[in-house]
Order: sequence, then C-alpha cells, then structure tokens
Amino acid sequence: MNNEGFLIVSNFAVALLAMSFGLGAYHWLRRPFSGLVKAVPAVAFRRLLRKFFPLGLLLPALAGFVSVSYRGCDAGTYAKIIENRAYLVQKNQEQVAAIADYLAVAVLVWGVVALLVLLLARSRPEQGNHVR
Repeated sequence: MNNEGFLIVSNFAVALLAMSFGLGAYHWLRRPFSGLVKAVPAVAFRRLLRKFFPLGLLLPALAGFVSVSYRGCDAGTYAKIIENRAYLVQKNQEQVAAIADYLAVAVLVWGVVALLVLLLARSRPEQGNHVR
C-alpha cells in the first residue's frame, strides 16, 4: 500500500476508534449517570442532561481526532506530507493521544456536573419527611 492509501485508511481507522472510545465511555457510564439524573428535581433539566450526555462524550472524542493537523513547520505541501510514512504514523499516534485527552476532560466535566447534581439534590428537602 502506498503512503496516500495508508493515510486514507489510517484516518478512517482512527476516526472509527474515536467514535468507539466515545460510545464506549457512554456505554460504561450511562447507568450510573441515569441513576444520578433521577435525583434532579427539574424534569426539563433531567431531559436536557439525558440528551446531552451521549453527545458530551462522543463529540469531544471526535474533536480530539480533528484537532491534530498534518500541516506543520516541517510538513509543507501534501506531496511532502505523504512522502514519509513515519510522519503519518506519528500523526496517527498524536490523534489517538488527543482523543484520549479530550475524552478524559469530557469525563471530568461530566463528573463536575454530577457533583453539582448531587449537591442540588442534597440541598432540596425530601418531600413527605417534614415534621409538623
């Protein structure tokens, strides 16, 4: 396979890897997050959290994929980029690392959201437990 074909195939493979990382993280965290969302008092906010949770993990993974640029100080033109397979492999490795970084940040952000939900649920009084 020539370097141009390698570039195309490897980009599709890394894009699929990004989507599988994002969907895998969603699949792994959906049940705990669903249980947590039940504590949200506002129904509209609960729906909003449920809708944005999968996107909030898939989109950062894809953003990590597209954040790596092949053009740099040394790369130059397209012909020069595809001339060196080691450079293409290095860029694929950078893409995988960026996907993991972006996904880790997304999970941390959702952790902060979960913490805020727990604090909100803790501060609201339980219905039916009031002593009169």
